[in-house]
Amino acid sequence: MRIVLRALLLSVLLAPATALGAAVAPTPKGASWLLADAQTGEVLAQRAADQPRPMASLTKMMTALVALESGDPDRVVAVAPAATAVGESSAGLRPGERLSVRDLVRALMIGSGNDAATALAYAVAGSEAEFVARMNDTARSLGMTRTRFANPHGLDEPGQQSSPADLLVLGRQVMDQPFLRRLVANRSVTIPGPGGQGTRRLESENDLLAIMPDADGIKTGQTDDAGYTLVAHATSARLGRELYAVLMGEPDRATRARDAKALLEWGFSQFARPVIVPRGRPVADVPVQGVPGATVALAPASPVAATIRVGRPVTMRVSAPAMAQAPMVPGQRVGTLEVRQGDDVVARSALVARSSVGAPGFTDSLRTALSGIGSVFT
Repeated sequence: MRIVLRALLLSVLLAPATALGAAVAPTPKGASWLLADAQTGEVLAQRAADQPRPMASLTKMMTALVALESGDPDRVVAVAPAATAVGESSAGLRPGERLSVRDLVRALMIGSGNDAATALAYAVAGSEAEFVARMNDTARSLGMTRTRFANPHGLDEPGQQSSPADLLVLGRQVMDQPFLRRLVANRSVTIPGPGGQGTRRLESENDLLAIMPDADGIKTGQTDDAGYTLVAHATSARLGRELYAVLMGEPDRATRARDAKALLEWGFSQFARPVIVPRGRPVADVPVQGVPGATVALAPASPVAATIRVGRPVTMRVSAPAMAQAPMVPGQRVGTLEVRQGDDVVARSALVARSSVGAPGFTDSLRTALSGIGSVFT
């Protein structure tokens, strides 16, 4: 009982320290958007996040996933003639040239090549229509209920649409793929030149990567119907936290990057990483078996820090034996401490004894026996 009361007291003391009012989220200029916590999936801010809209080259995230799931990414394939006829954003591919699937995905995700998207479709599925069917099958399997693909590149076409909520699901899938996660953090890539001669350098249009050091992906897009779109990801090493932002219908390229940066920076401001319990500070006292009146204080073996949401109470739970077994030495592990926000465990630490306790002596044993006799007659 003493352990539980001590833990609850600490939780009450900690709550006011973390209840610091949070500023209102910035409002991107696009038609719909959202900001989400990568660890929990919680949407921190949003507007019309379930509304389907044209998505432009955000389509290529699904193209990359389906292509990479089709087999060996180092498989060399020929560029179909139909690929170079698509037009608009291009990686400069030539009909019949041979490139690996991996290099085509590089051209797709960084160079945003419509030719690379179509080349992958033909190489993987034999036709654009069959590849698009696989894209839609994958979307359904991921629960993307407001998404439909009509082509692998994202150019405006009736029915080609998605929502910020669905694109968050797709962005998470991209970042779960180690190759894609590394790839989308780059502002440029090189792929082999035509016929294997020289190289082609492809530049990303994700200006967020240039203006926000924490940003590390994922994909931009732009068409007349879609406006400027972006699925962004950023990682704060200081907080140990990752965020996603999805913006659709932004008015121009520069505003898209600025709005994403403002949204992500606000998102990180909603978290803090305090030291909740310093090393050595007692959080519980445990009676010592066989030594009446003796207790041993339990404290974390190291400072307990946790990334927490600002403005939400922190609680602590101590797990330890009802009675400590003597003898005991300082630093001996006795229990564990959990720090929680709501249902989420945000930190764990071992609890160790702060002092030594000797083995019960004759007097201790006599007092324990007399205490037991007294309780019988009570």
